[in-house]
Amino acid sequence: MDRRSALKNIGLGAGFLVATPTIMSLLQSCNNEPEFIPVFFTPGEGHALRRMVDLIIPSDEQVPGAVDVGVHSFIDQYCNAVLEEEDQQMVKAGWVAIGDKFRSKFEKELADGKPEEFTQLLDEYLKTSKEEQRAYGDKMGEFMMAFAEDPSATPDSDALIFSTLTGMRGITIWGWKSSEEIGKNVLWYDPVPAQQIGCIPLSEAGNGNAMAL
Repeated sequence: MDRRSALKNIGLGAGFLVATPTIMSLLQSCNNEPEFIPVFFTPGEGHALRRMVDLIIPSDEQVPGAVDVGVHSFIDQYCNAVLEEEDQQMVKAGWVAIGDKFRSKFEKELADGKPEEFTQLLDEYLKTSKEEQRAYGDKMGEFMMAFAEDPSATPDSDALIFSTLTGMRGITIWGWKSSEEIGKNVLWYDPVPAQQIGCIPLSEAGNGNAMAL
């Protein structure tokens, strides 16, 4: 399966998101502006976010990538305008941990990071074994239980980074799929979905591609 086909059939990866009017308006307002000035993230985190979003879904000759449709800007605005304060604090803590990890690994700040360095960081956490991923999940679960009893509790750093990066990957895929450009011109867009029409050619049912909405 080539990249275009794989992206057309990619899973949502962020099932916790609901397409509310607020979120849809954020998606519609995002674009690939010449200069990305984050409102939620620090400039260094914004630099890292944009590069990693581009690595997760890069562009090619046929299909615009996540940065091309402004997904990095959407994530920034979503965190700023939609997340509850407690969730915002968790995201910020996750990015502090990412910054600390990046500094110790590459001896530089996020703002100075290069694509190949961000690739190494993503690979270190997102290409771990299923067993390691479950262990990270268990550690985050233990932290959430401890936090409910003691707000001063702190999570395992690697588990927090894994959780933050997997969340970013999920919302990147969701934002990319839900953008107007991808939804209408790459995926299967049906303005009146869920109609029951039997015995029609596959060509009239999206050629097997995932639906945009």
